[in-house]
Amino acid sequence: MEKFEKLSQLLPFGSIFILLCSSIKLVIYYKIFNIQIVDYIGIQEFITSFIDDLLIYICLFGVGIFLYLFDFYQNGNDTFLKNDSPEEYKTERRITLTLSIIILVLIIVSVQYSNSKSKSAEIICVGLFIFLATFRIFLSSTKLVLPYPIFIISGIIMYTIMYGYTDAHKIIENNNNNLSYTIVFKEKTYSTDKYLKYIGKTENFLFFYNLKSKRTTVLKSDDLIKISIK
Repeated sequence: MEKFEKLSQLLPFGSIFILLCSSIKLVIYYKIFNIQIVDYIGIQEFITSFIDDLLIYICLFGVGIFLYLFDFYQNGNDTFLKNDSPEEYKTERRITLTLSIIILVLIIVSVQYSNSKSKSAEIICVGLFIFLATFRIFLSSTKLVLPYPIFIISGIIMYTIMYGYTDAHKIIENNNNNLSYTIVFKEKTYSTDKYLKYIGKTENFLFFYNLKSKRTTVLKSDDLIKISIK
């Protein structure tokens, strides 16, 4: 019961952490387009923006808590002290260390041969998470331990950075969804095409990116009439 009480006490900190991660993702995403999003968005919009990512982060935290409890009960039933370093744990260490090195090599090779920055970021994120998992198994067979909270937090931070980076580069590489936007103002209408891409909006601004000129356009939404999507 003590463990559950401690977990419930961490929930407010978890909410703050999710908000922080969502804000980091937003900043990274717009930074790729040379937009300092903090100049165009208020604190209240940062708070509401994390709602879009809430389900993803709840799932990640759920997996983390499950693994944490699983690890706790497994260790509680384990009466053998690994400090004695028996032969079977030496073998375990060799296997996990070898796997960790192989994963790092595969990450480097895959990134070198990838011609897509978004794919490279996904490969690095997934690869490093698997590397952390195997490295934690390696440490568990020694006197050192990588606590699950650190393991999960590291994984979520890596995912956050990858999420913002890949979303932006999918637009730059023209690999995002092919939705067509028509933005109607009082005096002018903008339509997205294979070069002009809609990248987002805040309460008072809309953002576009031109793939040909590699320029970002920021429009005030004062005279905005409607946005059509098809």
